[in-house]
Amino acid sequence: MIKNFLLVLMIILQTGCMKPPGVEDVYKIAVVSPYSGPDASLGNSIANGAELAVNETNEKGGVHGKKIVLIKEDDGGLVGDGAFFAYRLTKTEMVLGVIGHLDSDISIPASEFYTRAMIPQISPGTTSPYFTDRDVTRGYVFRTIGRDDEQGQVAAKYVLKHGFKRVAILFNERDYGRSLAGEFAKAIKTSNSPNKPPIVFYNMIQEGLTDYGSLLAQLSAYKPDVVFQAGECVDAGYILKDFPKYGLEKTQFIGGDGIYHSDFIKIGGINTEGSLVVSAPPIRDKSFEEKYKKYFNEDPTGYAANAYDATNILIKAIENIKEDNGEKIALEVAKTMNFQGVTGLISFDSKGDLTSEGFVLNRVVNGKFKVVENE
Repeated sequence: MIKNFLLVLMIILQTGCMKPPGVEDVYKIAVVSPYSGPDASLGNSIANGAELAVNETNEKGGVHGKKIVLIKEDDGGLVGDGAFFAYRLTKTEMVLGVIGHLDSDISIPASEFYTRAMIPQISPGTTSPYFTDRDVTRGYVFRTIGRDDEQGQVAAKYVLKHGFKRVAILFNERDYGRSLAGEFAKAIKTSNSPNKPPIVFYNMIQEGLTDYGSLLAQLSAYKPDVVFQAGECVDAGYILKDFPKYGLEKTQFIGGDGIYHSDFIKIGGINTEGSLVVSAPPIRDKSFEEKYKKYFNEDPTGYAANAYDATNILIKAIENIKEDNGEKIALEVAKTMNFQGVTGLISFDSKGDLTSEGFVLNRVVNGKFKVVENE
């Protein structure tokens, strides 16, 4: 009886009707970001960028004849959900790498799950310095965007150069908002400029409102000539929309990278004209814009290009390693040097940060973001 059973099992395995446990004919990776909630527009830009990269790879035959399977998870911008999916992806799905998360307060705890599983995490949108500064996750966390201390300097440099007199700072209640606001304030306060402007208003905002009248009434009383906001595009759009109602129409607005999305302009309308917004470097490969629009019927914005590059870096590492080994793939990602991405050449330093320029400043001109040059 036992001999007959073993014979049947051998025949089944040889004919391909059954695969031994743990053996799959695909490479599984994941993208995790908020597809719902107040940051859905930014989260979807990450998912779209990752999906486009995977689709292009599979259309060319995959990697070593195996398809790339992209598992998409919605963390909703919630820390608990982010941790849950990090656990599930590493314990149940056994993915080889993760693209995401968006929010720093989700990426940081989630990265500990990925590190324990010895797989790489490449974030297109996490900017907190702490994300890559930790020794415990070194070698497993990477990002295709700059850090808050970098973009704080970019925004502060503009403020100091143009002689603004009274600075107001708004920030959301996430790690991202607090981190970026603090870095911007530090850059102003520690500057060697003889004419450092005072920070007259420093206030946390509630996410997800459509009416910020109470906040704007308080803000206008301090008569700032520049407002810096560390937050997300939807909130910023509703805040700018009502600037004129509170006598702030001549106040210069500067936003962090989370505001770089077309929804900011759609919601804020004409009142976003002239606003400044920090973003990752512009897309240099125009064919990417064409492909993205063909796939999703919209222009790439938010973190789409960063996610596309991050996914292709992960796929290239899988291709080079030629086996289902997350630890080896992470080591390969860490070696990334002069990778030709759609945002330019990408290299990682020993922390997993970009060695190239992480941010540029954009101005809204005729309803479009345009990179500021020599201003």
